[in-house]
Amino acid sequence: MLTLLALHGSGRDETDLAEFCHQLAPQAHISAPRGPFAQADGFTFFRRRSDRSIAAAEVLDLATRWVSQEVEAHLPASGEVIVVGYSSGAIFAEALLSVAPQRFAGAVLMRPEPLSSNFSFSEMPAKPILIVAGKHDERRRHDDAAVLTEQFNKAGAVVSLHVIDAGHGWARHNADVTLARSWLATVTTN
Repeated sequence: MLTLLALHGSGRDETDLAEFCHQLAPQAHISAPRGPFAQADGFTFFRRRSDRSIAAAEVLDLATRWVSQEVEAHLPASGEVIVVGYSSGAIFAEALLSVAPQRFAGAVLMRPEPLSSNFSFSEMPAKPILIVAGKHDERRRHDDAAVLTEQFNKAGAVVSLHVIDAGHGWARHNADVTLARSWLATVTTN
């Protein structure tokens, strides 16, 4: 059975991606953990530095610990698991893919940014990855999605990159879910 591991963005909680995931795959099991760190009126999976940069080594360490401690509580022992991350949840999904690529059948990364400009992922041959970036995203550099795509390509992943008419938030007319649902239908057998 298909499982979606839904990782919310900063200042949000485990309910944030419920409707998106339900629209994406109505029959899938949805596992939506809450990030462990309080932030604003919600939570996050990792903390940024004071200048908003990412401490990649710290995020990878958190991901390694999460996989060893939390993955059994949130994911089934068998079946396909697609990690779905939004914003900082997408960044944490990148870290999970780096430390345990074999645990995930693929990923949907919305409004992501690279862990670092020169990050190298673990080998993940033919791993399907969807990246959905916003053309007018005020929280991302204009080349973040392209840099991340190249990093995944170097690791052997098969990346589908879409830059849509949106900012950091959801696109109009359900464009995010339409793209993701179409992509998911091509990469899953369920």
